[in-house]
Amino acid sequence: MNQKKDHSLVNCLAATLIALFITVPGHELLHLLTHMVYGSKLICYSAGAVDAMVVNMNSLSTFHKIMVAGGSASIINAILAIILAVILVKAKLGPMLRLFLTQLMGMQAVQGIGYFLIGGLFGVGDWGNVYQALTGNPGLVSVLRIILSILGCVGIVGLFFFLNYLSYYFIENKDNKSERMHVAFGLHLIPFIVGFAVGMICSFISPFVKSGQLRIGSCLLFNCMWIPFFWGFMFTGPMKTLPPKTSRFLYKLPGKPNWILLGMGVVLILVDIFVFGPGIFFS
Repeated sequence: MNQKKDHSLVNCLAATLIALFITVPGHELLHLLTHMVYGSKLICYSAGAVDAMVVNMNSLSTFHKIMVAGGSASIINAILAIILAVILVKAKLGPMLRLFLTQLMGMQAVQGIGYFLIGGLFGVGDWGNVYQALTGNPGLVSVLRIILSILGCVGIVGLFFFLNYLSYYFIENKDNKSERMHVAFGLHLIPFIVGFAVGMICSFISPFVKSGQLRIGSCLLFNCMWIPFFWGFMFTGPMKTLPPKTSRFLYKLPGKPNWILLGMGVVLILVDIFVFGPGIFFS
């Protein structure tokens, strides 16, 4: 009897590309929209950063300074990640939707909690801009860094385990290493590889790197935020960390290839690289 060929990794890649486009350019879009709300003068929107001149920053309250200087996007990403996590645990979803939302949740968490970690420990990125806006209040900056460091460290490590937890919705036999490796590769390692690669490509062609406003070393640090997906792969596949006592299996990874979704994902990432990567400038 002929068995149908498993194309589940095609679907994992398609979901990754679409989730990546929603998350990373979406993160920068949140910055852009925040600036529009506060009446900033828009200068450039790109795949990796937004440049704008804030009008009357000194007239804003502390909360609004934090939002417009860079805090809004990562806070919204973290909230979206929590909402998606609740949906993934509480709702019964179809295999393709669960696959997509698992990757999207992880990416939202990376862009939210990951920025908390980098901002808290290293004082760079979105929250580095916030600290600059709060230079007149060093005590508040210190408190913010401590809070963000704690939230970032606990959240990112927790994400390692949560991604592993979500793997077992797709694993029928937890003792079958090849099955665990297959699921972990598609669900977690593909997003890690693609997210890091696309992020670095966009960094190399970023107008902010070319102008010297950003350094490649900083961009490398930002793209290391994808590491939770790597550890999600390691925990599920090679290491078999904390497998469930009772089966959590609902569906196999969808094996019938969805070429339309893959095509959409490829087009969106090409737009991200070749349109948003060099930046869109406002007159």
